[in-house]
Amino acid sequence: MRKIQIVLASKSPRRRELLSLITNDYEVLVSNVDESVNDNLSPKEKIESISFKKAEAVKKIRKDAVIISADTAVFVLGKQFGKPKNKEEAKNMLNALSGKTHSVITAFTVINGEKTVTKSVETKVTFRKLTEKEIEDYIASPEPYDKAGGYGIQGKAALFVQKIDGDYMSVVGLPVCALKQTLNEMGIF
Repeated sequence: MRKIQIVLASKSPRRRELLSLITNDYEVLVSNVDESVNDNLSPKEKIESISFKKAEAVKKIRKDAVIISADTAVFVLGKQFGKPKNKEEAKNMLNALSGKTHSVITAFTVINGEKTVTKSVETKVTFRKLTEKEIEDYIASPEPYDKAGGYGIQGKAALFVQKIDGDYMSVVGLPVCALKQTLNEMGIF
């Protein structure tokens, strides 16, 4: 029986850690695709489209492997927050999230030969009202800058979270329960 090769199409250290809950037998190959999508798509469709593009790009390089990719974005009041480019963007994001409930959508794609499955998981996260000092202290750390919405729920931003409704791991960056079920359904595990 031929061994299945799994490739994670992501540079995220959090996704690597979370995929390790399912398997330690994988390699990483970053896709570096253009993540722009049609503005007319729904938030879910946007994130699923980016996830699919990442997996498809890596599949062209590793045709023999099972490709897993993911993408995460934060949405509040209809506005999408990706990764902040600087302190001002991070501050604006945290101010917008302060005292509100927002959606975190993580989509993942699995490509195995001719079969492709893309799914997404939406989680609602409620932040308590943040003080200006809390925001300033947080954006002075390196934590917000490589994370959608400008925060990492698994880090110091956990102190901001008043309530979570949905999959915590999805907010971290990979909905491992839904991914494992999909891999099982596809006969990969």
